[in-house]
Amino acid sequence: MKAKAKAKDKAATPVKTRKGRTTTTRLSAKNQITLPVEIIRKAGFKVGDTINCTVNKEGRIELSPAENPIMRLVGIATGIYDDFDLQAERDSWER
Repeated sequence: MKAKAKAKDKAATPVKTRKGRTTTTRLSAKNQITLPVEIIRKAGFKVGDTINCTVNKEGRIELSPAENPIMRLVGIATGIYDDFDLQAERDSWER
């Protein structure tokens, strides 16, 4: 029995633009579009990413990674415990 071929490490493989690929797409009958893979890679999108779609003032469609709502909370409490003495608090528990 032949050994199965191992998958290549995609992170180590440089991204190449293949001949014949275009940067254009068509709108389907279901109002769907497929983005060219080179565009997706250049934008830094990954499989499973949530993407926000907006239309700017010039009427152009803009795609951007959706913001994680949890990440908006990072650092919100900075400075609250600057005057807090953790060791004194722990010592008070032993009484």
